[in-house]
Amino acid sequence: MGDGMRFKDKVVLVTGGSEGLGKGIVDAFVREGARVAINGRNAEKLASAVIDVCQNAGASSAAVIGVAADIGDSAAVSAMFAEILAKFGTLDILINNAALTPSDAESAKSRIEFMQMITTPIAKHSLKVTSQMSDERWLKMINTNLNGLFYCTREALRIMEPKGYGKIVNVGSVAGISGVSAHSPHYSASKGGMVAFTKSVAVEVAGAGINVNCIAAGGIATAAWDEAAARVPSFMGQIMQMIPAGRIGTIEEYSSLALYLSSDDAGYLMGQIISPNGGMLT
Repeated sequence: MGDGMRFKDKVVLVTGGSEGLGKGIVDAFVREGARVAINGRNAEKLASAVIDVCQNAGASSAAVIGVAADIGDSAAVSAMFAEILAKFGTLDILINNAALTPSDAESAKSRIEFMQMITTPIAKHSLKVTSQMSDERWLKMINTNLNGLFYCTREALRIMEPKGYGKIVNVGSVAGISGVSAHSPHYSASKGGMVAFTKSVAVEVAGAGINVNCIAAGGIATAAWDEAAARVPSFMGQIMQMIPAGRIGTIEEYSSLALYLSSDDAGYLMGQIISPNGGMLT
């Protein structure tokens, strides 16, 4: 990871940074000298994450703050950025990591059916997800994953454009570039939208010295993943049939890529969709 100070005094916002991959990315940035704002919706989780990150990375409390906000709320996002500016004075790097995942009961049921359909020689049939999806389920997913992406990026660019420097990394999913999440079309649509948004905005702001790229993530070994695997013992084996590497990615593998894309070493990468997925067909 370089000399440990690639991001000395850089100011970073990681949305959805209080747990899972987001927290891993926060840890990595703090270890490399960055000042980091951790976003999340749960104030208690945020406070705990700030303490944990400072202890893990040996950072002072002045280098890490928690900023609570629902990124699907435009006014809350504006207030969050005002808080970051008041504390750190600027923003250099935005990691758009926060997202809803299809974890409701309906999605869990259709996910199991999908895995059975593609891994066993049974008669093919419609999963009947789209035809049965409510407006509420659709809009809830799109509001956080796509509207929230827009709100955060808009505020970040208002800071980055005037100073002619910035890095934005959007954490997406293979669901946005393939049919691997046929069980969750609302999630796939939100992540596909992220891909198109990344490409468009990257070209728009290239002349202002700002890099925008996307990580289309495959499986990530987080606590949430482990819980899902425990609920459905056969699930992990079925997933492994789809991944030539025979395993899912680690938080460290993904966070190191996020740091690279946020560094000046990646200055010639613009609008790229990079998918660490263990060789999964996309």
